[in-house]
Amino acid sequence: MAGRKRIVFVINSILTGGAEGALATILRAAGDRDVHLVTLDAGPDRRRMPAVPRHCLGAGGSLAASIRLLDGLLATLKPDLVVSFLVRANIATAIAGPRHARANVLCERMHLGSHLAGRYRGLKLRLLRALPRLLYPRADRVLAVSEGVRDDLVAGFGLPPRLVATIPNGYDLAAIAAAGLRPPAVALPPAFIVAVGRLVAAKGFALLIDAYRAADPALPLLILGEGPLHADLQARIDAAGLTHHIRLLGHLDDPFPVVARAAFLVSASHNEGFPNAIAEAMALARPIVATDCPSGPAELLGAPAAAAGEVVEAPHGLIVPDGDTAALAAALRRMEAPAIRQRLGAAARARLDDFGAEAVAGRYWRLFDALAAGT
Repeated sequence: MAGRKRIVFVINSILTGGAEGALATILRAAGDRDVHLVTLDAGPDRRRMPAVPRHCLGAGGSLAASIRLLDGLLATLKPDLVVSFLVRANIATAIAGPRHARANVLCERMHLGSHLAGRYRGLKLRLLRALPRLLYPRADRVLAVSEGVRDDLVAGFGLPPRLVATIPNGYDLAAIAAAGLRPPAVALPPAFIVAVGRLVAAKGFALLIDAYRAADPALPLLILGEGPLHADLQARIDAAGLTHHIRLLGHLDDPFPVVARAAFLVSASHNEGFPNAIAEAMALARPIVATDCPSGPAELLGAPAAAAGEVVEAPHGLIVPDGDTAALAAALRRMEAPAIRQRLGAAARARLDDFGAEAVAGRYWRLFDALAAGT
């Protein structure tokens, strides 16, 4: 179609995270628009993406190479709009994008302040905090995935409030429900608790193991996910005498059949952007126990702040202070009551009606089309 605007999407790689899921939702709603997908790094896709023109830059995780190679590709593609996801892609786009595109949008998926503070120290932390502060304002719009992420970008990184908007993740609720009906790929106990996430410190699995030990619930705990802390977490489980009560099942390509059969989902994260594991469990009508980390869980559950040692029954789930082992243990014990699980499971599912994929993708595309057209 003549006059179509070219829109280029940039992401580090296609793994299994929330950024990739959000991007897939957006691309599925692209219709006949002229869209291209750029991955900075080589490697196999871990998530199925819609069929659009693809460009792999092979930057190997290097920021400098990402900037240089993206600049060269954009000079060739001559896009009207560049949209990026994840911090490295955002920084590369903030530098290269204004040279070649009419407009640029950076999508921030993490509560950046707590994410960086949890991974880095000293000079590297100061540098990584300085880059978004200096470069993100070069974009025409920065999209936060939650109000907590937006507040962090404005208050913690000095971005002008007018520059930052919030669009949450969207979910294909019918597809998730259908996926939950598929047979699970692993043998499951008759009843269990589930947790989902990459095995890294930010996801709080050490806290969860300690809280499970303190709670001593009747149900076993299954943890879905893989990561560098697998051996450490298994050693922690064994040392606590929980080898037969907590199982690390590793990464599952299709976690929905397992989550759908769980009594409830627990998230002990120390930081999130918009927690997909929680949202997808809510779409399956699973009740939720979550830590009040920055940011996302409280927004999803409709929760006020929890005081130390307190378990708050929010409209759509139970929430406890971040890092509070005793409160998390108390929440695990409270969720053993079938009446609470039934009530909060129904409330969780009702909440996800606010995050349907079609409506959320429409919000993205209205903004993208306007910026690509220069209006």
